[in-house]
Amino acid sequence: MDAKFDRYAGEYRDIINKVAHLTGESYEYFAELRVSLMKEVVLRRLPQENSLRILDFGCGVGLTETLIRDHFPQATIFGVDESPESIRAAEQLDIENANFSVAMSSSLPFEDNAIDVIYSNGTFHHIAHSRHNVILAELNRVLRPGGLLFICENNPFNPLMMRAMRNNPFDDGTEVVHPGDLKQKARAAGFHFNATSYYIFFPRWLKFLRFGEGYLRWLPLGAQYYTSATK
Repeated sequence: MDAKFDRYAGEYRDIINKVAHLTGESYEYFAELRVSLMKEVVLRRLPQENSLRILDFGCGVGLTETLIRDHFPQATIFGVDESPESIRAAEQLDIENANFSVAMSSSLPFEDNAIDVIYSNGTFHHIAHSRHNVILAELNRVLRPGGLLFICENNPFNPLMMRAMRNNPFDDGTEVVHPGDLKQKARAAGFHFNATSYYIFFPRWLKFLRFGEGYLRWLPLGAQYYTSATK
């Protein structure tokens, strides 16, 4: 996985934008949407906490960290990725109180119970499914009791997303992660499963309908789904 993303680190944003162009929106729009959804869950599960330690597992080139910083101004942010070139690009963003590390996903550079919130988007389908249990156990190790795990993945029930994955060069050879499978593995790793939701978004030319998107999260047709669990 690291070699593949080393190759695409310099053009990551452009590739995503080519895939997303049919929606009329950009990579930043969808990244903002995901972080906003995470914030909803954090405020519901950890309502009294401000100075959070947030880990982006599979942070890539660090674009999401700029948004996490905006939504959680008092947080300490950590980003880990197996791609050295991606981490170099993330460090160049010079995000305040954000720390980036090259790390194997099964051996994270944190002590036990060191993290309050773990965020991960589109990482698990790049990892061999046979390794998921070990990696989820490692995430459980570094997350503190009561902490939150928030994972976004591409929805295998959405044909347009499956087509987008086929057209995305760094998704070549990956295997989609089914929400039921992720739920089962998270429980086996020691997490208490909270919920799985789907997000359906309307394209820019139908944005007057976006007020209703939140009411459709039960419907398993959205481009991505997100799962939350606590330790």
